[in-house]
Amino acid sequence: MIKDVLVYLDGSKEDEVRLSYAEPIARRHDAFLTGLLCVEIPDVVSAGDGVFSVGQVAAELQQEAEEQGDKYEKELDMRFAKHEFSSDLRRVSATPSFMGQTIANEARLADLIVATRPYKHYSEKPEIFENVLFNSGRSCLFVPPAIPASDGPYKNIVLGWRNSKETARAVADAIPFMQRADQVTVAIVSDDEAPEERGIEPGADIARHLDRHGVNVEVRNINGWSDAAAALLNEVGRIDADMIVMGGYGHSRFREWVLGGATREILSKAEVPVLMAH
Repeated sequence: MIKDVLVYLDGSKEDEVRLSYAEPIARRHDAFLTGLLCVEIPDVVSAGDGVFSVGQVAAELQQEAEEQGDKYEKELDMRFAKHEFSSDLRRVSATPSFMGQTIANEARLADLIVATRPYKHYSEKPEIFENVLFNSGRSCLFVPPAIPASDGPYKNIVLGWRNSKETARAVADAIPFMQRADQVTVAIVSDDEAPEERGIEPGADIARHLDRHGVNVEVRNINGWSDAAAALLNEVGRIDADMIVMGGYGHSRFREWVLGGATREILSKAEVPVLMAH
């Protein structure tokens, strides 16, 4: 059940795109929408020559950022005042190094966070949204940059199935979307020969589970692909899907997250929303 949606906002033109996805979700699911306006305060590093007061420079830069934030907040307040559903605008300020954890803390109080996919576009912020994905404990709906949402609910969803806790979490959070879809395709990618030839039915168990939730589901085994991300994106294009559901994979290295190859590839190239959970 989706009753509390958080959408990342930063005052850029991508806010309009993110809201085009978040607002209909809140409306259709009778959910509360929280807009999270994130104001980045610049990190200040001392030059070490004693000429400038680092404290003074920091204060001036912070004031400039907050004044810009005031402008964005005023514009967004006007937008949110027009909502015919329950909504609120919140504002947080943090340096880039702390912004990811700040957003993750806020996301824990929502059912779903909407943000732009973090790779391969002009305003990409990978470190921030890797932190949100891996540390918030919530599913993220990563939407494509510069591509506003189409009209109507998601009708054709591709589930990149893998029997893992990450994918299971994504499925549980995506069921409200799947129940409203006309078709959900469980896509299982393998570089081996067709599993049916070995008497195996991969995907049958998850298909039964989804069917018990009233989801119209079809299993598709995609064989002979060594690149899982390319196979999933090809399937999305082949059936004209409008959402991908999948687990987000990665590992921690020196306190930073390193994404798995397929996760990064999908979040770099997908032109439809990706509901992802870790």
